[in-house]
Amino acid sequence: MALIANNKPVSTRGFVKEGVVVSDKGKLTVIIAQDLVQYIPKYKRYARSKSRIPAHNPPEINAKMGDLVRIAQCRKISKTKAWIVTAVLTRGATIVREKHEELEAREKMQQERRARAAGRAAKAAATQHAE
Repeated sequence: MALIANNKPVSTRGFVKEGVVVSDKGKLTVIIAQDLVQYIPKYKRYARSKSRIPAHNPPEINAKMGDLVRIAQCRKISKTKAWIVTAVLTRGATIVREKHEELEAREKMQQERRARAAGRAAKAAATQHAE
């Protein structure tokens, strides 16, 4: 049993899942990503999708981004949280951090491209206005 912010014990029941922490920006909340594979009989193919589950992160467990964790279903803790982190299986999976850094670098490159395109458009508008 884990304790939440107001020192009430939380018992777990129901499903138990494993996933990777993709965000730990919340005070006592982590977002767990779970990859799902579903078979579609009509097309005889598999469809991949992702699930993002908000889970309570107790201070005694303190899961960080990139950790492989086990979560268990519990009573509703907030509007979106009905899961609690019960154990950290692997600390610091670097794959998630590298992907996050790669996405940030890609976003920065796109912003620079937009800025250059806006500068070219402004320059073209100024030359047309001068004529």
